[in-house]
Amino acid sequence: MESNGDTSPPPTAPAPPRACGAGPRASHSLPTSGGGRVCLSCAAALLSSTGAASTPSHHVAHALASLSLALADPAFLAPLRAAHPRLLAAPLAEALAGAAARRDAALASQASDLAADLAAAVGAPAASELVAHLARVLSSGSLVKHLHTLYCLGVLLNTTKDAAAHIGDKLSLFLNLVNDLRLPSDEIRGEILFVLYRLSISNATPWDNICDNGDVDLLAIGRNLLQLSLEVLLKTQNDTVCLNCIALLLTLAKKGPFDLVLLSNQNSINCVEPEHMQNDYMSLNASLVLFAEAVKGSLLSTNLEVQTGTLDLIFHFLSSDGDICALLQILIDENVADYIFEVLRLSGNNDLVVISSIQVLFLLARSEEKFKEKLAIGFSTLLPVLHYVAEIPFHPVQSHVLQLVWICLVNCSGILSLPQEEQIACTLTAILRRNGNGELGMSSETFILVCSILIEILKSPHAHDIEKLPSFIEESSRYAISSTLSHEYDSRIPIPHSLLLLKESLLFCLEGNKYNISSKKDLEDSIIGTCGTILLHWLESAVVDGNDEETLAGILQIFQLILSRATDKPLQFAELLASSSWFSLSFGFMGLFPTDNVKSVVYLVTSSIVDRVLGCNYGETIRDAHIYLPSDPTELMYLLGQCSTEDFNLASCQCAILSILYACSFYNERLAADNQILACVEQYILLNSGSFPYEINFSVMFTLLVHLYAYVRGISYSCSIPHSPEAENTLFHVMTQKDWDLLAIRVHPIAIKWLLQKQELMEPFAFQMLNFCKTFCEDETIMLSNSSLLVDIQMVAELVLSGETVISFLLVFLLNQIVKEGTEEEVLSVLRVIAEIITISPCSSDQFISCGIVNSFHGIYCLPYFSRIQTVCSYLIFNILCSASALTLAQEDEWLPLTMKLLEFINSGIDYTSNNQEHKILIGVLCFVLHHSANKVLVEPAKAIILNSSLVSLTDVIVQKACSKGPSLFQHNQDTAFGELLSLVLLLVFFSLRSLHTILEASIDWQDFLQHSEDIHSFSVLGIPCHDLCRLMHFGPPPIKLIASQCLLELFTRISDQRTCTNAELRCSVKYLKSIIAVTEGLVFGEDSKVAGNCGTCLSVILGWEKFGSQEKVAARESKWFQLIMEEFAVALTAPGLTSKSFTNQQKIAANLAVSLLRLSQVPDWLTLLFDSHLISGIMANLSARNVTAEIVNLFSELMARKYPSQEHTVALHNLFQVCRRQVYEGNSKAQMFGQSVKKVARSTNDMVALLFGLMLNHNTDSAAVQSEQQTLLRAIDLFFQGSSGGEQR
Repeated sequence: MESNGDTSPPPTAPAPPRACGAGPRASHSLPTSGGGRVCLSCAAALLSSTGAASTPSHHVAHALASLSLALADPAFLAPLRAAHPRLLAAPLAEALAGAAARRDAALASQASDLAADLAAAVGAPAASELVAHLARVLSSGSLVKHLHTLYCLGVLLNTTKDAAAHIGDKLSLFLNLVNDLRLPSDEIRGEILFVLYRLSISNATPWDNICDNGDVDLLAIGRNLLQLSLEVLLKTQNDTVCLNCIALLLTLAKKGPFDLVLLSNQNSINCVEPEHMQNDYMSLNASLVLFAEAVKGSLLSTNLEVQTGTLDLIFHFLSSDGDICALLQILIDENVADYIFEVLRLSGNNDLVVISSIQVLFLLARSEEKFKEKLAIGFSTLLPVLHYVAEIPFHPVQSHVLQLVWICLVNCSGILSLPQEEQIACTLTAILRRNGNGELGMSSETFILVCSILIEILKSPHAHDIEKLPSFIEESSRYAISSTLSHEYDSRIPIPHSLLLLKESLLFCLEGNKYNISSKKDLEDSIIGTCGTILLHWLESAVVDGNDEETLAGILQIFQLILSRATDKPLQFAELLASSSWFSLSFGFMGLFPTDNVKSVVYLVTSSIVDRVLGCNYGETIRDAHIYLPSDPTELMYLLGQCSTEDFNLASCQCAILSILYACSFYNERLAADNQILACVEQYILLNSGSFPYEINFSVMFTLLVHLYAYVRGISYSCSIPHSPEAENTLFHVMTQKDWDLLAIRVHPIAIKWLLQKQELMEPFAFQMLNFCKTFCEDETIMLSNSSLLVDIQMVAELVLSGETVISFLLVFLLNQIVKEGTEEEVLSVLRVIAEIITISPCSSDQFISCGIVNSFHGIYCLPYFSRIQTVCSYLIFNILCSASALTLAQEDEWLPLTMKLLEFINSGIDYTSNNQEHKILIGVLCFVLHHSANKVLVEPAKAIILNSSLVSLTDVIVQKACSKGPSLFQHNQDTAFGELLSLVLLLVFFSLRSLHTILEASIDWQDFLQHSEDIHSFSVLGIPCHDLCRLMHFGPPPIKLIASQCLLELFTRISDQRTCTNAELRCSVKYLKSIIAVTEGLVFGEDSKVAGNCGTCLSVILGWEKFGSQEKVAARESKWFQLIMEEFAVALTAPGLTSKSFTNQQKIAANLAVSLLRLSQVPDWLTLLFDSHLISGIMANLSARNVTAEIVNLFSELMARKYPSQEHTVALHNLFQVCRRQVYEGNSKAQMFGQSVKKVARSTNDMVALLFGLMLNHNTDSAAVQSEQQTLLRAIDLFFQGSSGGEQR
């Protein structure tokens, strides 16, 4: 090797090779880019002598450094690679061995690095040579000095392709490496393990070359390698050593050398091993314990690769095909599972750790008995993992985690806390929700496990204590059913599991404790809703395939649970099924699946439906006979037409068939044609009526037969189907002989209507109707419910109203009969039923009046115990009068005796202190009699009331008592006894005044009501003088003010009409008239718009009297309040933003007063000044087509007659009234499209007073009052147009 000291410029041409001064060939001297040369022979010689003591180590180190630099020089590397690729390999190996022998670590490291660089730079020739030499070095002797040699060989094996193929004696190298695993140095053991690992993956182990091994005991090698490797793994703290060891063990384990050691029983191992080796190695149990201890240490490593590698190693052994029972037992006994749970807990949901850990735990779970305790301890660690894998669709270990959760729930559910079970339910619900919404997919296995876990939670002893569980189960069961029955899964495997979840959810609702009632009710409602939609739809569509009997049976079992045990909505569910063509479907099911199982479950569900829709356990007949019932409806009809007097089984079948046929009738289903059903039922009656079967002798079954026959006859009548008179007479005869109960069964309207048209059944039906009345009084709330099971009051009311049956006559006949012969309770029950019928259908009053119920009332009032039923009877009379038509009341002969009886009863016990409710109700009755007399019906009864001296005196006493109270009268409103009585008496007076006008007009001097009480002692008719009315208006509470003002207005109207006809002088004084004017003026601005309107109208009437005489003129002109009133109204009517309603109310009062003032013989000057152009414009600004009234139109007509409005005003008014008239016409045409509203009835005195107030104020139940007001408006508009056109012509 020459010096590189020459610094002269390089020659222009390459110098020829020069030989080294030591004598080697010139070709071994390679140039460098710096101009120097490296002699390979000298370098090789120096490196080969490294082991010699005479060779200074620094010379070798210098040579190694020079070669390292030269390898990086292209000028040197190119000829080396081309001509001498193997020349330096052997010397380098010897140098490495020599450095090891000299224990010169630095030199050995330098040589090792150079060898690796040489192999990388030169390639396979140098690498293979190095591998061969280094393997030879390491194949014998102790490796304690050969750390760097091992490292170099490991690097070469790792970086060189097929490097192991250049090893001469692989077995010796492998055995020497294994043997030196006993060395205490972690570094050496780590390098040995790495070399062994590289040899194993290069297939250079004894197990890869069995033919070349001779008689080598591979079992002994395997046991030795396993034992030593596990000891290294157990003892080392170095992660690199751990990784190398785990990698080696995992690689070799896949080749099978450890299977016989770890995965076989002791006897098999003893048979394989030679006799002399039995004591050289650990026993099987010791090896397994060593394995467990070794992996535990690695599992605690902080290195993620070490943890996952260890878990993969355990997983490989546990997933082997060998006998892993002993390994499982040792791993569990040595608490390896606890370590894995700890790894999971600290993993932070690292996906690699989660997958590896769960896979091992899943395999450990094979030993359920031993593993369940460990699983119970580590279960809390699984919950976050469950939540993690649940978020990822098709996660590799999602099903494994679910399986572990399920194992824990099944084997040790008691250790789970309520929050844990709730958390699991929440997570699983989220899985099903995302699957149902299409966010995540799910395998069938995962779906089954989710359902199974939720089922186990529902079965747990403390499930009912989990607060939110019902809501989770509600959602999860719904999604489970919707996803499986919508054919989302190719396989039908998940369907039974979803149905089982739904079934267990239903049982959870039905068998729970008293807690979470609301949420469980929601869950039950949801399950029933799911059954009524998804499951029922599936039955209607998917089952036609005819290949899913298991699903059909599962669905029907759930239906049966709901129908037989549900606490809420079982009737609605039964109605839903029945109305979905259930009976036709059921025979379709039995046709598709002709098995006893399907037949039994179908008839069981049918029986429960019949129980619910008919009541009285009619489904029991189907349950008793279902094994004998055929699956074909044609055969059913054949059986019905047979004689069964001596065949009990046939009789049972016939009862079941009758129940099914009658249930079908409510849902328009036919198991056969109508004529065939009628023929079979008639044949059954004719063949069996002489001795009905035992079941038919029960009243409930006979009732069903009666109703079924009546229904079939009812529909056959409309279709003109012939019938058998003999069968009809036979059945009617039995009906009169046997006990049967109309109330025991749900009644079809067609059937009951047909029965109630038969006059020959009046006698048995009278008894049935009396029973109905008694039942109604005993349990009125139930009978008034919307139950569809029994004859209820709603149905009876509809039958009465229809007028097509004799039921109204039957009730009146029954009432007359029990009034004569019955008890108080029976009379009361019938009265209450009639009262309720009229409450439901007020128009039915005409039916009862036509049947003579008024005479029945008279008889009731003559009963000795009348006082106890008076209230019901009095309200009934009131409501009949309230809702009866005038045409029906025209036959008044029967009303007069009743009215006299009522007056007799009132006069016998009422005074101003009376608080008797019955008396007050009767006063209301008298009010209605007087009201009807205004329409010229009930005239004679009305006269009896008006002219009754006792009633007149009573009225006078009560009014005087009220007036004497002065301001304190305001305290007596309708909530007080006296205030209520006073209101009723005033209403009676009001209706009396209206009636007087009709029936006694010629005999009445209306001015008598203007006299003082001192002037006359009493009236001969019902009435109150005007000044007393004014006192009541001034001091009374709002209701009294309203009634008194209505009475005063009625009196003034009648006085005005009479004076207009007779031109009579006013007989009262000016002072008297002024006092009335003062009171009414003060109430014009009252809070009650109706009272204000009445007072305003009264003032208008008084102003109209001015034409009759001087007294009236003085009274009108001297009032200072008229100007103030009109000015206040002017401000109000021109106020901007005034609401339509308040504007309408005020304009009526103001317009009436203004019209009256304008019509005075001498119009006040202030009024002329008030109605200037500014005021007219302000009023018109607030006018619209919607708030124009007849009063305001009349006002503008008067103003126009006096030429107050300008031309612009007149044009604007024309346009406005034209629009208003068009809207009125359009409104009338629309109003004709609507019928009359439902009439009201009274159940209390408050209701009664409210109805009487409505009558007083003309608030009719129909649209007559509105139409009358609109007609008045149209007439006023026509008069306005006539007046304006006449003015233009003039």
